[in-house]
Order: sequence, then C-alpha cells, then structure tokens
Amino acid sequence: MKHRILRFNLYIGLGILSCSAVLLGFEVFFIKTWFFSLAWWSFILIMDSLNYRKSGTSPLSGPFSEFLFMTFISVFVWLVFELFNLRLNNWSYHGLPENLFLRWLGYFIAFATVMPAMREISLFVESLLKNKKLALFRLRPTPFLLKGSLVFGIVCIFLVIIWPRAFFPLTWLCFIFLLEPLNIWLGNESYVKDMDKKDWARFWSWILAGLVAGILWEFWNFWASSHWVYHLPYLDFWRFFQMPVFGYTGFLPFALEVFAFYHISLFLYRKLKGKVLLKSVIFVALLFVYAAVFFLIDRFTLK
Repeated sequence: MKHRILRFNLYIGLGILSCSAVLLGFEVFFIKTWFFSLAWWSFILIMDSLNYRKSGTSPLSGPFSEFLFMTFISVFVWLVFELFNLRLNNWSYHGLPENLFLRWLGYFIAFATVMPAMREISLFVESLLKNKKLALFRLRPTPFLLKGSLVFGIVCIFLVIIWPRAFFPLTWLCFIFLLEPLNIWLGNESYVKDMDKKDWARFWSWILAGLVAGILWEFWNFWASSHWVYHLPYLDFWRFFQMPVFGYTGFLPFALEVFAFYHISLFLYRKLKGKVLLKSVIFVALLFVYAAVFFLIDRFTLK
C-alpha cells in the first residue's frame, strides 16, 4: 500500500501544482496568498515520488516520524537566518495575512519546506551523479583543519553581527565552517569525509540543489501576493524576480549549511530516541522559540 502511495504522490503533486497555477492565473485570493507554500509542498511530493521511482528510497519512504522531524526542525533552521536578518535587514515580507494565526501558520508551513525540499532535490541530483568522476582535489579533515574551521565559523558570525553591511555574505558561509567539523567528530555523514575519499558527488548534489531551490524560491515567490523582497548592500541591482542577480550565489553555500544542520539535528533526534519526556520538553521549548521569532518577524521584517 505504501509503495503505491509513494508512486501516486507524483500525480497528487502535479495535480496540486497545476491547479494552483491555473487558479493563480484567475487571481483567486486564497491561492495568491498561499501559492508559495502550495507550490513547494506539491513539489516535495513530486520529487519524493521521483526519488522513490528512481532509487527505491526517499525521505517519505523511511520512518514518517523522521520526515515530520525534518519539517519541524526546518522551521528552526530558517529562523536562525531570520534572527540574522534582524541585524542585516536584507529581506522584508509583504502582503501577508492580517490575521495573526493565519500569518504565523503561514510562516510555519513555508519555513517547514526548506529542508525537505533541498534534501529531495539533492537526492535526485546525487542519483544522477553517482559513479561520475567529479573530484577537484582531495581534502583531508585533519584536526588542525577542523579546529581552524570551527574558529573561523565563530569569527564569521561575529563579523556579520558587528559589521553587517560589509560582511553580510558570511551569513551564508559561517555554519558550513561551524557545523561540518561537529558532524565529522560525531561520526555523521559529511561531504568533507567524502572529499577525503575523492568522492564529490554529495557536495555537488547539494550545491546544485541550492541553485535549483533558489531559482524556484524566487520564481514562486514572484507570483504570490504574500512574498518577500531582497535588499542587498552595494549589490542591489539587476533583479531576477525579487532577488538581485548576485543574491543567487548565496543559495549555493546555504545548501551546504542546510546539509550540516540536517545531520546535526538528526544525530540529536536519534540520541533522544525513547526519551519521550525530554523530547516533549524540547518540542514545547522550540514552539516558544518559534513564537518569539515570529513576533520579531512581525515587528521588524514584515512591511
């Protein structure tokens, strides 16, 4: 039964996306407001079905609890960058629902797509790149390199906070240097460990996933009435949809940050297996964090 559902998700996703696009053309208010989220969740269903058909495995074919966890923690990951934006002021939200409940629900649903969507795209691309010779060089994760990377990641965060106008691009790099050493020390999956074996397929799959996701983010955002607009210091020109063209370069390293966040989070989730009370406390605490950051978005980022 599950096998049939996973295959049929392709048609469900295509149906939702097609109907949403048609209704958007007729300027149906509900669709214009929620088009971004409808497009992404239908796309996730499409990509998951394609991954399952091609490789026999996909995020939705695994434990559903892990998929739900990925969507929930995806909100946390994106809110980290929303907190940075309170200092950077690189993007603002426009045309969101006036009703508080609907607006916050919209934040949650939209932000929950980030990690699942990028993982689905990366898995599909990786299946295409398998057994391809894509290595540029061999990178050994020596203790000196890992410690230096960790320190550099921390320095990047301070530079972004202290001099946001000059160092805002480091927002999309700092967590690569900060989290990848932790993934290696914890024994998690790591593209640096892959590079040590001269296997760059996972690295390139996530880089390309960042590019594809970035273009789709901006494309679907452009047509929705609830949307964001980017404002970049000294690079705020040559717009492609709502994003200055140089802003698209940030999606590539951002994908590697999402990869690092995902495996750190998955490690912690599996460590807490069976600890129902502790997981419940963390879940409730994160909900309070989400509400607090949603409030800050309303106060400073929503226009």
